[in-house]
Amino acid sequence: MRPSVPISEGVHVRRGAGDLDYLHVGAASGSAVLCLQGAQLLEYRSARSAAPLLWVSEAAEYRQGRPLRGGIPICWPWFGPHPDDASAPSHGYARITPWTLHASERVGDAVALELRMAAPDAGLRPWRAELELRVEVGESLRLLLRTRNLEARPMRTSEALHAYLQVGDVRRVRLQGLDGAAFVDKLDAMRGGVHHGELHFDGPVDRMFVGTTSACVVEDPVLRRSIRVSKQGSASTVVWNPWQDAAAGMRDMRGDGWGRMLCVEAGNVERDQLMLAPGAEHVLGTRYELLDA
Repeated sequence: MRPSVPISEGVHVRRGAGDLDYLHVGAASGSAVLCLQGAQLLEYRSARSAAPLLWVSEAAEYRQGRPLRGGIPICWPWFGPHPDDASAPSHGYARITPWTLHASERVGDAVALELRMAAPDAGLRPWRAELELRVEVGESLRLLLRTRNLEARPMRTSEALHAYLQVGDVRRVRLQGLDGAAFVDKLDAMRGGVHHGELHFDGPVDRMFVGTTSACVVEDPVLRRSIRVSKQGSASTVVWNPWQDAAAGMRDMRGDGWGRMLCVEAGNVERDQLMLAPGAEHVLGTRYELLDA
């Protein structure tokens, strides 16, 4: 859905792959591309690094109503499969619903965007809520997702900013920041545990770390950089990589793409789900900063 508001300098809307609309953002300190379907960041580059921050699959399906594999999809108002309806879209409907640009502005060397989700089909919407996303593109990338309950009754929701980070080789990556954090392992029958030390990757991982507000650092010796993922309003961190065998069964993931991505997601899932009172709102935020390795 094309914007109907004035667009600030450095922001352009263009029709692109899949006949979808994309926002192209250019600032002195960084640039980004965002798809208005799902308000999904597909590209971010800092002036400090030639390599993009985000990974997008070469086999991603650019179609209306289809989720895109890569970037930063918004998982909302549920994470994973719907708890009661197997036919409902995985990870909710925010990532496949059109969004509109509400405002854009220059903030120093950065550009800030304000987007709002259009009302989804009534069959998908369990209750009335307002969803807004603020994106700040500069030397770092910051996302703020605001949920406001418009119902006269409490609203339960889970959410995540499902970031696919680009790495040189996931088998050589180290992830710091989750020492001592409790987790639920989706690949081990949802069994729980407590992690100690750094995370290293030698096989598939799909863990929901709960009760943690700590920042994480992705250390990448191949690309010779580190990515700091800090967050606010988030008690969960999800870490995911499908690895070779599972990736081979995904039609929108090709070849060795799995080896060049790692999902590190800020959210509120499992026991950290939100319960919003009538009229209440919550902001989930995350910031991605490129550091020298």
